[in-house]
Amino acid sequence: MSEETAENRITTGRASWRMLAFLLLLAAASGLGTAITPSALQPTQEPRAVSFRPLPEKTAKGASHWAYQPIQNPLRPRVSNSAWLRNEIDSFILARLEREGLSPAPETDRRTLLRRAYLDLIGVPPTAAEVLAFEQDRASDAYETRIDALLASPMYGERWGRHWLDVARYADSNGVDENVAYANAFHYRDYVIDAFNRDMPFSEFLTEQIAGDLIPENATPTAEDDARTRGRLAALGFLALGPKMLAEPDKEKERVDVVDEQIDVVSKAFLAQTVACARCHDHKFDPISQSDYFALSGVFRSVTTFDDIATVGRVAHRPLATAAEVARTEKWRERAKQLDDARIAARGAMWRAEQSAHSARYLDAIREGKPRAWYVHGEDSTHIASTERATFNASVDTRQEHDTRKPAELPRVLVVKETKVDETPLHDRGDHMTPKGAPVARSIPAILERTLASPVFPAAASGRLELARWIADDENPLTTRVIVNRLWTWHFGVGLVDTPSNFGVIGSVPSHPELLDFLARRFVRDGWSMKAMHRLIVSSATYRQSSATHLALPTTDPDNRLLSRFSRRRVEAEAIRDSVLFTSGALDKTLGGTLLASKDHDYVTNDQSGNSANYDAPRRTVYLPVIRNAMFGLFTAFDYPDASTPIDCRSRTTVAPQALFFMNAPFVEDAAQRIAATVSSANASPEEQVRGAFRIALARDPHANERAASESFLAALAHDGLQPDAALTRLCHALLSSNEFVTME
Repeated sequence: MSEETAENRITTGRASWRMLAFLLLLAAASGLGTAITPSALQPTQEPRAVSFRPLPEKTAKGASHWAYQPIQNPLRPRVSNSAWLRNEIDSFILARLEREGLSPAPETDRRTLLRRAYLDLIGVPPTAAEVLAFEQDRASDAYETRIDALLASPMYGERWGRHWLDVARYADSNGVDENVAYANAFHYRDYVIDAFNRDMPFSEFLTEQIAGDLIPENATPTAEDDARTRGRLAALGFLALGPKMLAEPDKEKERVDVVDEQIDVVSKAFLAQTVACARCHDHKFDPISQSDYFALSGVFRSVTTFDDIATVGRVAHRPLATAAEVARTEKWRERAKQLDDARIAARGAMWRAEQSAHSARYLDAIREGKPRAWYVHGEDSTHIASTERATFNASVDTRQEHDTRKPAELPRVLVVKETKVDETPLHDRGDHMTPKGAPVARSIPAILERTLASPVFPAAASGRLELARWIADDENPLTTRVIVNRLWTWHFGVGLVDTPSNFGVIGSVPSHPELLDFLARRFVRDGWSMKAMHRLIVSSATYRQSSATHLALPTTDPDNRLLSRFSRRRVEAEAIRDSVLFTSGALDKTLGGTLLASKDHDYVTNDQSGNSANYDAPRRTVYLPVIRNAMFGLFTAFDYPDASTPIDCRSRTTVAPQALFFMNAPFVEDAAQRIAATVSSANASPEEQVRGAFRIALARDPHANERAASESFLAALAHDGLQPDAALTRLCHALLSSNEFVTME
């Protein structure tokens, strides 16, 4: 090892240790705690007893479960500290706190509140200028104005659409046995983002994902209608993009396994029911029978998810276009075929005419005793078959002119397709090889008919549209409870029901059952608007509480399920990466499209051990390819879920590899260099540079002890031999790696 190399390594090692020590100092100064895991609490009232039609004995045992009861219209409870209330949510939260002898935390400071709202709603932090403007804005609606601006930002749909993509188990590849590319899956992702940005009513959103292709097109569509039609086709990716054993030799098993996966994602995503557990036998805990499972399976057995199921199956596709656009393309193709046929016929006629003419002249030459050379070289023959040649040339010109009117190539999208209605008997132990009894008619689980009657399934169609509309009914006891609980979960980190995809018997009970029903009713009243629910939640005093507490955690609520304060938490992998890029000025805000280089059905992994996807693009993380079996390192380091199953809520770990990832990740180092360059160009003294670095990275000025520690850090690095720009880069890298940067307080 050369002397210079050894010296560089020693210098780098000292810098790393100094950066680690600096991070520990920042963490100690900030007083940030670690995430906590909530535990379930009992509801404040027993489910009301209601008499319904008789049910099978085993099903009837679960009839009183809270989730299957009609949604109530709870009255707003009375509280002692009414001055704390900002909206109806606070009444339910405070009433429970007061019953437990607890008090809410004070409202957090304006910088923390704005940073919380930014990270929560759009997934990147505010700038120092935006924080300063908010702190100085004393208008009574200053906060609400900024919430409206965040909800109107295209970045909102990217942030909240990503939450739904977890539930939809979105990925850009198949995974499992044959990890081939779903090169057109991105159309579904873009549809989800657009739906959130347009505040599509959730009732329509869910209907389109189950049966978008069955919603009739308008007879005289506008451009907006055509866009909606294309969106509805893209929405079918929800059913189509699950993992499949594409090379399964038993093709009937492959088909029923896909049906099982579709039942699982639909029942969990929209109803928070684990219906797929009843494939082999009656559900062990919930009032869902095996007969219920196969009644529902008849809907999904009546569609196909494959264009070709032989050998390695190919997932179904269709043009992402309206019927009129498809018809125009087909009409062009039909005309092109006619012109091709005419051109071929004209060429044949010309060839036959020329051959006939040549043969006649050859015979004449022989009779006249002329030499063979005269026939071959002696005379221009272009005048021969002139009529046929003109016809052929005209056919070529016509075909070329037709090419100028060729419609643009229609993109293709993952879908399911209607096929013959297929109701099946029960399968003994779920084995398709051993059916037993008569076919089970399509229906919904019997336990749910007691609140909302089953739809009538058509004899000549799958019934997906009827099922979707039943799920989206205002009186469905599960759907609105499930979605408002998901929204609550994504805002607070823990749901009112902390098992968002399992409202069954072994799922949790609501911590605030009356609030859950109030939100469900309010959601319907507001037209199933997700943005209206966001406004209600983030405007509440509950949401605006401080996360800091100088008091001992109450023994009655150590997990903060009753929300006596805001629970701080680390943000997800996407928000971390986006915040690094945004803060350093490198984030590309282009909407939509794909970054997957592989063609559809190409293999994207090499022996399941890696992939060729490019993750260096400075686009928002929601657009990076999600490759099953070979996930991006950032994703795996920061608890990105398994993209093969519906995910209701991501886990949040705090482990050493996360800190090491941040200290060594090239994109973090690059961001630190950009911030350092910006700071050094505008500030001369170390004090000014420290202040500039804090303002860019954390949108605030450093406290006195942080400023002193940072200046000492820079001085120590200079003493170790680092140049000023490199030392400042280390400081910026440390700030980006700090707990404060990745935490929503």
